[in-house]
Amino acid sequence: MKLDLNLLKRLLVIDHPSKQEWPMISAIINECYKIENLEFSMDSYANIFITKNTTNPDYYVCVVAHMDCVKPHANKAVKIKNGKIFGENPVTGKQIGLGMDDANGICVALQLLSELPDLKVCFTTEEEIGFLGADAASDNIDFFCNVSYFVQADRHGSSDLITYTNCIYATSEQWLQEVTPIMTKYHYSEQYGIGTDIGVLAEKLELSAVNVSCGYYREHTDSEYTVISELQNCLNFIEEIIKTVPIDKQYEIKIDYYAYNRSNRWPYEPDYSSFGSYPKEDDIPCNKCKEFDCMHCPHGDWWNG
Repeated sequence: MKLDLNLLKRLLVIDHPSKQEWPMISAIINECYKIENLEFSMDSYANIFITKNTTNPDYYVCVVAHMDCVKPHANKAVKIKNGKIFGENPVTGKQIGLGMDDANGICVALQLLSELPDLKVCFTTEEEIGFLGADAASDNIDFFCNVSYFVQADRHGSSDLITYTNCIYATSEQWLQEVTPIMTKYHYSEQYGIGTDIGVLAEKLELSAVNVSCGYYREHTDSEYTVISELQNCLNFIEEIIKTVPIDKQYEIKIDYYAYNRSNRWPYEPDYSSFGSYPKEDDIPCNKCKEFDCMHCPHGDWWNG
């Protein structure tokens, strides 16, 4: 599957800091309406749940990506040089961050959703301030009840397959045995991580999950960049995992905590009052829209209240 650079560039110019994800949400919905056989819903925390079903499988792979970033930049342009993609302020000419963590992962998820016959995707909010969207999303048991395992492209570098994250071993040994030959082919190796959404989902749902390097570096800074060939390799790696690893069952895991006291495993405490920044589910025009032209929404900036 060839990386869609035009899609990536469309995503990278969107300003989408935590608690202000609606422009990215709108863009994702707009892309989804170009893809056939999709059903999707949105919860009151603005997490998006998508199912693509063309063959009626018993179980699905679920790809996860978060829709927020750390550094806001309202005025930005995308530049490509020497195989790297980076941001630039078109007025000052200075390099700026583009939120590649996790716009790269969003691009991967959307391309897989477009090309594969069956897939689930969960796009989450507020990952960067403590995985708050994923914590809320995990309550959607109807969506996750037939998930076989989780994959997320939300790791810097080119070769890390994160199996330990959020202070748990999130990946089943059986799943790792299935994927080991593919890891060798694409030059990935098992590594430790700090935390991301799949750690929350793995812990609460007790299902195997991994986080995959997707080619970005110096994330959360203005010197951020992505090596295009490494993002392409990530896309190919995840595609082959999904096509190769059997999904005739759920890859369950046993939750054990390591390294830190469980009550202090992450420096952020969930702040559920922050969910007030999102409208109630019944007030989201997307649920009633028939035009599906998000970039020209007649409701305008409804998400700003």
